[in-house]
Amino acid sequence: MRIKKHIRILFWVSFAIFVLNKFYLRPWVLESDLPNAFSILVFSIPNLIEVILGITVITGILFQLKRHFNNDLKDILIYLISALLTAFYVISQELGYHNIGGNNVYDYYDIIASVLGLILMFGIFVLFGFISNPEIKEPVE
Repeated sequence: MRIKKHIRILFWVSFAIFVLNKFYLRPWVLESDLPNAFSILVFSIPNLIEVILGITVITGILFQLKRHFNNDLKDILIYLISALLTAFYVISQELGYHNIGGNNVYDYYDIIASVLGLILMFGIFVLFGFISNPEIKEPVE
């Protein structure tokens, strides 16, 4: 199974933005006297990226399971299941039902960023796909 190039690029660029935000941008914004909008953006970016990375990993896992079990499940259903699982994890974490992701502070901007990430990734998957040449069935080893 080969994940499409645009998905791989988006995944790694998102990861790089997460690292840069955590170690460089966030400390700089906290030390600077910038408008509140910058703080909101910098503190909500991790939620957006968490969704991008999470839904991508879950979608990849579901496609591997589909391939392994020779299932004819439609791609759109895999995207929907991935979005729902990711939404459940991220939003339940924001609402304080679990703390698997680490120390979390509730902020409705984080939920907005998470929902925007879900909509964005679901739309990208539906419009552009996730797997290159999905009609070519690779043998299961």
